[in-house]
Amino acid sequence: MKNICSILTVSSLVILALVSAVAISCHQNPAKEIAYSPERIEIGQAVVEGWNCTFCHSPQIQGPDGKFIADPKRFMSGHPSDEELPTVPDMVMTSPEWMEFLDNLDSTVWATDNLIVFSANLTPDDETGIGTWSETEFVETIREGRHKGIERRIKYPMPWQELSELSNEELLSVYEYLMTLEPVDNKVPPSIVLFR
Repeated sequence: MKNICSILTVSSLVILALVSAVAISCHQNPAKEIAYSPERIEIGQAVVEGWNCTFCHSPQIQGPDGKFIADPKRFMSGHPSDEELPTVPDMVMTSPEWMEFLDNLDSTVWATDNLIVFSANLTPDDETGIGTWSETEFVETIREGRHKGIERRIKYPMPWQELSELSNEELLSVYEYLMTLEPVDNKVPPSIVLFR
């Protein structure tokens, strides 16, 4: 009986250790374990605010004074996945009605050329944001104007050409700032092709 109890105790400890190891490896994000420089975070925040990135990458809500502000619960999380996709009207793209349609789109949605484009989730969420991106991947994405891991170009209105001219220090600072944000689980929908 004593041996059986010992075996069960050891087995339980082994199982507990394995479960803990799996849980840690599943939730571990090397980027988030780094202690980022407060100076860099401050620079990154200044760049993000200076370029008004929150306007496109954060859903807007009405503030107490009636003005629209970035929703703090969904800050930099891109176009909300639970929001109904816009119905594209059948009209001439240069008509006043088309311009009115564009004016009524949420700030996280843009119509460009032949596409309706939804802004990306830039929070450090591992599944739907940039949580698993390395510094190098982030900088290369901005420098080359291509999405991480795929050849597709970053779509307008994202001003990647202008941002690519920022220094490495500035881009790395933006990366570090974004990595300190609250992760938001929000899978942004793919672009909608307007005309085939």
